[in-house]
Amino acid sequence: MSQHLATATLDGHPVEIVAGFDRRLGDYFLQVVDERNDMLYTSLQEPLLDWTDIATLRVKVADLGLQLPTQLLDEVEADGLRRAGNRIVRHTANGQPMTLVAG
Repeated sequence: MSQHLATATLDGHPVEIVAGFDRRLGDYFLQVVDERNDMLYTSLQEPLLDWTDIATLRVKVADLGLQLPTQLLDEVEADGLRRAGNRIVRHTANGQPMTLVAG
């Protein structure tokens, strides 16, 4: 499973984003966690959406109004195309992604 981490805002509050590709399931996923570590959104809440399609992830990010680093969703999509696993990347608003774990 790949995981791409970023800080964003949701309704004016800081949130942590975890998005990625689960190679075993063949699905993309999205989680939004607040500063108290409460799960505000998880793609598991919407199992009827087609999480095998990167467009579903892109639409959900837009629907939630999340402003993510530009390269984050492109890298998640690339992970899905490569069926990447065991990869953790931190994305910042002003810099290059930093790979924390490469697998």
